Amino acid sequence: MSGFLLRGEVFIQRTNSVGVPSGKIVGPVNAEALEIEPDVEEIVRTSKNKSTYGKALAKVNSPNPTKIKLKLDETDSKLIAEALGAEHSNLNQQAATGTAVPLLLHSDGSWSEIGVRQITSTGWKVMQNTTELVDGTDYEVKWATGLIRPLAGGAIAAGGEVKIDYQALALEGSRIKGGEIQDVNWAIKLSAQNVVTGEKVEGEIPLAQLRSSSPINLLQNEFMAPEFEGVASVAQGKNYDYQIDVIK
Repeated sequence: MSGFLLRGEVFIQRTNSVGVPSGKIVGPVNAEALEIEPDVEEIVRTSKNKSTYGKALAKVNSPNPTKIKLKLDETDSKLIAEALGAEHSNLNQQAATGTAVPLLLHSDGSWSEIGVRQITSTGWKVMQNTTELVDGTDYEVKWATGLIRPLAGGAIAAGGEVKIDYQALALEGSRIKGGEIQDVNWAIKLSAQNVVTGEKVEGEIPLAQLRSSSPINLLQNEFMAPEFEGVASVAQGKNYDYQIDVIK
């Protein structure tokens, strides 16, 4: 009898709730674990006779949905959205400019939102009446997040209204938006090799209906490793919940 030790690649594809593909196949993803766990419920008929009371007279194993666990040690914005049960979309923000835009600053050192992000120093100006204020002396600005506040000892330490000229860069990327629970329905493919025997192993879970089973710490001191758990369901047009081919 030979051993069974797999090394391989995992590919995933978003599907709808019945297993019809709704996205592109991506991968290989660096999977730390792909677990398949059969789940069986024992139904036992016990004796009520005095001499055999409590003994098993018959037992039937009733199958429950197969449990699936997938752990990844790499991630991107789409996988973070899946883990958070959030909506993933493209981010496209046009470049913006503003001239003499009024903004109220606070005397308690809290920040005011300018209304745009990724502001550049080009074309930047902050005016109070006819006086141009100085960055780092009168106020502090967070260019990327679009925040500004007065500094103690500066000309506007007491707060008040200022007028701002700005230029903001165009933004492209991804947006993760929460508020609506999204199902994690994936078709999972495994392409592997048994390193003991050299046999190829091809696995398929046509419909893995999963949920995130680990929190996402956005400020952790290590790489994110999202985990998903759920069940393998029978996809539309299939008669199995998973399939593994061992090819000699």
